[in-house]
This record gives sequence, C-alpha cells and structure tokens, in this order.
Amino acid sequence: MARLALLLAIASAALGCNKPSEDDCKVALTNMRRLMGTDNSLDQSSNAGDVRRCKGGSTKTAVACAAKAQTLDELRACDFMKVPSKASDPGPGSAK
Repeated sequence: MARLALLLAIASAALGCNKPSEDDCKVALTNMRRLMGTDNSLDQSSNAGDVRRCKGGSTKTAVACAAKAQTLDELRACDFMKVPSKASDPGPGSAK
C-alpha cells in the first residue's frame, strides 16, 4: 500500500512538471497580444486572469511556442489559448 501511495505521489508530481511559470505565461501573452494588435488597447487588470488560465490550462511547450511565434499562423499552430481565425496579421513592426 505504501508503494502505491509513493507511486501516485511521484506520478502526480511528474504531471505538474509540464505547467508553465507565471513569467513564461506573461511573455507568451504579451507576444500573443502584440501579434493580434491588442497590446495597447487591452485593460491590464484582465492580465491576472489570463495568466492564471495560462498556468492552469497550458503546457510548457505551448507557452514556449507562443512566446517565439512571429506570425498569427505560427501562434495558432502552438495550441495556446484561443486565437481568433479572423484576426489580421499586421506583421512585425507594421503600424495601422
């Protein structure tokens, strides 16, 4: 019985290891907003909820991918949060 409890504890710890850090989520969310063109228009008070959602529902791999994405298509391929399919891709450095 003790072995089973130890095995379950190790397995649950291993499953929790694939969760991103708060800082990684902030970087990915900032990049996502930049790519979507909403980085200046979004109320910063909603940021905390997005970070919690990212930490609880995203993998480290998806967050790292979203942080590195350079286009909306790359971001969509990351399976990170929900990126609208109709958002236009302004590209890096372009102003509208």
